[in-house]
Amino acid sequence: MNYAAIDIGTNSCRLLISSLQNDRLAAVFRKLETTRLGEGLNHSGRINPDALARTIKCLEAFRKIMQEYRVQAFRVVATSAVREAENRQEFLDQVRGKINIDIEVISGNEEAELSYQGVIHSLKLDPLPLVVDLGGGSTEFIIKGDPGFPLSLPVGAVRATESDMKAVEIADVLAPLREYKNLLAAYPLVLVGGTGSTLVAIKHSLAVYDPEFVHGQVLRREEIADIYDMLERMSLRLRQRLPGLQPERADIIPKGTMIVLLIMDTLDKNQIVVSESDLLEGLIWGMVSTKHNK
Repeated sequence: MNYAAIDIGTNSCRLLISSLQNDRLAAVFRKLETTRLGEGLNHSGRINPDALARTIKCLEAFRKIMQEYRVQAFRVVATSAVREAENRQEFLDQVRGKINIDIEVISGNEEAELSYQGVIHSLKLDPLPLVVDLGGGSTEFIIKGDPGFPLSLPVGAVRATESDMKAVEIADVLAPLREYKNLLAAYPLVLVGGTGSTLVAIKHSLAVYDPEFVHGQVLRREEIADIYDMLERMSLRLRQRLPGLQPERADIIPKGTMIVLLIMDTLDKNQIVVSESDLLEGLIWGMVSTKHNK
């Protein structure tokens, strides 16, 4: 049986089709399209018509792919951009009317929990980790067993780029983390999202992206800082040609990398583990669990 999950994010739309094999998820098909649904949202408060059209076109293609793979159960969720948009209902109605897909707009806490489930099903870490989901418009933090978490903060790679946020401004948004620094000292730091996977791909100059290789890779702070310094010195045109970096992500990767460094500095962490399993896998595990409990 094939399950599918779609994540409509601020920067991209992602599709994952998986099947359950020997109590593990096996990826059947993956697709990412950079649709920039959150383009201009930080200034206007609205999803603009071009971004809406790009996203609907992408979802139409995803729906056809799900039909080709005979997907029997699926969920479609939207995160930060749609959560915050003044015209979110217009977006939801247009998607439903044009391609007959219902989208769930999930909270930051739900987003964090789903990403956490995706991580702990695929990475065996002891103790259990602090999972950081760095997206385009927001960043989610989750651990188990503390009432202060999940924690969702309004900073992401697209938001920081469009607003040209300086390091001190990003640090101010991350300030709520400081009170948890001692609590989180023993937790491994796991990063999900396009920024983390891109940093691994840049480090290893991956000409062809390999999610199995990227999953579980460790990045040290000094390596991330070196990559950040390199990116800052390069023009956008040169970044677009950098091995391992998707050209569509070239404009937002410097700010995304800055956010990673500031999170590590706030928590006094010297390394991160990058997980390819995230919200999408969390969605599919939830569907698997529901089916088995019926």
